[in-house]
Amino acid sequence: MRDNKIISILLIILVVIVLGALVFFGVKMLGKNSAENDNKGQASQNGEVENAEAPILDLSLSTTEPDQEEVVIYVTATPGEGDEGIDYILLPDKSEISSDTKDYTVTENGTYTFEVYGLNGYSTVEKIEVTNIRQASSEHPYIPIGFEEVGGEVADGYVIQDSFGNQYVWVPVPSGILTRNTMMSTDYTESNSAATALVNSVAKNYGFYIARFEASSYEKDGVRVGASVGDKIPWTDISFRDAETAAFESANVFGYEDAATSLISSYAWDTTLSWIEETVPNYSSNTSYGNYSGTIYPTGSTESDQMNHICDLAGNVREWTTEEYDQIGGQTTKKKTSKKNSANSDDSINRVVRGGSASLNKIASSRNGYPEELTDEYWGFRMVLYKK
Repeated sequence: MRDNKIISILLIILVVIVLGALVFFGVKMLGKNSAENDNKGQASQNGEVENAEAPILDLSLSTTEPDQEEVVIYVTATPGEGDEGIDYILLPDKSEISSDTKDYTVTENGTYTFEVYGLNGYSTVEKIEVTNIRQASSEHPYIPIGFEEVGGEVADGYVIQDSFGNQYVWVPVPSGILTRNTMMSTDYTESNSAATALVNSVAKNYGFYIARFEASSYEKDGVRVGASVGDKIPWTDISFRDAETAAFESANVFGYEDAATSLISSYAWDTTLSWIEETVPNYSSNTSYGNYSGTIYPTGSTESDQMNHICDLAGNVREWTTEEYDQIGGQTTKKKTSKKNSANSDDSINRVVRGGSASLNKIASSRNGYPEELTDEYWGFRMVLYKK
């Protein structure tokens, strides 16, 4: 009887041990299966999780040299063991490509994340950091595609030129904010869309390019646009609207990919004068520099009016800007207006003309408002160039 009790106790203990073992190994296997399920589709990432079936993602940079305008990230994906191939790569901009390679171009420093998916459903995430792209600053002008440096320093006029001979000078704006001397006046407004685009560009790039020369006429494929080429007679007898169009279309005709052109605004004009006066005090407030001879010269000919490599801001021809003036500012003896758009029309928009001309002894900072339909043989225009 006693032996039977002992046997019963031993059997109970054995059953408990067996059940405990089953529970232990069951939980362990459940955890393993759960982990495997969790890892499927995530695979190895920085060595933390390893899975031979996951695709391999290799990232490398085109260059590690400093001061780059752009860097290319080379992306190569390789299928994992037993996988039939790559399904797609998810790029940092969230777009997908059905390929196992990609050259991904970036223009800003930062960490870029890529993810590759195999046909078996597994995926791999990899990151790469880019630190060698030039930081935008007033001291490091960007050079638009199709242009090259031809001389000068930022402090005294950094000059670039395209393949057609158009030259522009970098105007540094360290604060990213353009100067506007009429900011507190209710008589003047600057609402032109191109002027706004320039303001936004300068806020990001800390500068802009001003045409080195007064605009001359250039025609290609039947389209007539403004050019910034030296030793050319300026394009005059042009209304504001025609000047605005000729300036805007210049970038299209000359094939600029990443830069825009427009008629100069009073923002840009005032900022340029302020910058020049850092080295030439009182330049904008006297008539000692420009051509006031009565004869218009080819732009760039007046040696006394070449400031920081920018020519003829003071004299030679007066120049349209995008700024508006709410009153009729005056008349010229050479006006040419249609009967439909009379200079005295009540609904005429008045635009600001800056500087003096060969026939009018006015300082570089002067501004007068005239109907935008008005033309004059001593009036022309100038362009600006800026990053889109």
